Amino acid sequence: MYAVAEVLDESCVAHKGCRLCIMYCPEANTIMFDPEKKVAVVNEYSCKGCELCVVVCNAAKHQAIKMASR
Repeated sequence: MYAVAEVLDESCVAHKGCRLCIMYCPEANTIMFDPEKKVAVVNEYSCKGCELCVVVCNAAKHQAIKMASR
């Protein structure tokens, strides 16, 4: 079992210009902006579970990302 990032769509403010999780993720093409849903989405197969996205999202007071067990 391992943990991967999971975006809470109702809390994500990527549509307002916040892209901190995308910018700070150390794995390329793991967190991307979904233009249809207008939120960040995580490719769980690329996510290494480092939680950096959670740290930057919480620092911005959005709390839109949590770690989920897989």
